[in-house]
Amino acid sequence: MDTQITIADVAKYAGVSTATAGRVVGGYGNVSERSREKVLKAVKELNYRPNMMAQSLRRNTTNTIAVILGDIKNNYCNRLIYAIEKEAQKHGCNVIICNTHEDPLREYRHLQEMYSRHVDGVILMSAVKDISFVEESYKDLYAGDMPIVFVDRTIRGLDSYVVQSNNREISHDAVNYLIGLGHKKIGVLATDDYSTVRERIEGYRQALEEHGIPYLPNLIRYSQQDEETQDYKQALENIREKKVTAIYVLNNNLCMDVLKELKKQQLSIPEDLSLLVWDDEEINDYLDITTIAQPVEQIGKNAVRNLLKLKKKEKDAEKITENYETLKADIIFRKSCGTV
Repeated sequence: MDTQITIADVAKYAGVSTATAGRVVGGYGNVSERSREKVLKAVKELNYRPNMMAQSLRRNTTNTIAVILGDIKNNYCNRLIYAIEKEAQKHGCNVIICNTHEDPLREYRHLQEMYSRHVDGVILMSAVKDISFVEESYKDLYAGDMPIVFVDRTIRGLDSYVVQSNNREISHDAVNYLIGLGHKKIGVLATDDYSTVRERIEGYRQALEEHGIPYLPNLIRYSQQDEETQDYKQALENIREKKVTAIYVLNNNLCMDVLKELKKQQLSIPEDLSLLVWDDEEINDYLDITTIAQPVEQIGKNAVRNLLKLKKKEKDAEKITENYETLKADIIFRKSCGTV
């Protein structure tokens, strides 16, 4: 009986109009308390299950948002997911989580799937670096009817809504701090050339130039966090060969690899080498590592709010005043950075 019951059956059983039953079940419009009780009783006794997809199509909303991230193993991504889910629930939204493993092709497939599911919008940490690298057949995924809010990263050449940290400014301040401790040769280790990394390196370069210290591209190395190749070892070794006195790690998921490798080389922090890392977590506090702490919870919260504003814009032309929302990160000073 449960699969055959319709809203008309509920209305007839409750002795109200179909429109009234629809308002009660759908949670919209004004209904008398007596009618509401009758409809809810009918729903329970008939074991009625609303057709959520049909309701969604009628209202032009599925109350569902998707989160597409590069690597959900990353603690930053885990904290971001938590913040997004928490805020989405406040607005009555469900969340679908997708992982691209930093693969643009997987990102395209996830976006196509979200279009087919008619989600209300997507919060995206993109694996794509430049829109010109995207095939023409996929470009509409980023500029179609489905609202997208980018977090942490942007795509070069694409006009988009973005919520992120003040990467350039706080990176400048962090490197300025190292320079104040006497460091002039500061090695940089990052996972890849994403927009956030480029901004952090710009801040690094600016701080060096302000102090008359040469910017040396060979002090910057990229390393994929790959358990098989473990190329971070080679990247770290390349940096160490330049006789650096400090290492600036732009992605926290590389931090443990760096620490393990330095331990193998019997190097002490900060006596032999100073260490400053992006993204704060409990292990950094435990090991007294100086970090740049991003406002991850606020980024997730604001991404949801902006996404819902974009969705609402389709109905009443409400606008987000700024495409870019930049939130302030902080330096957490601990004991991993010493004087030269």
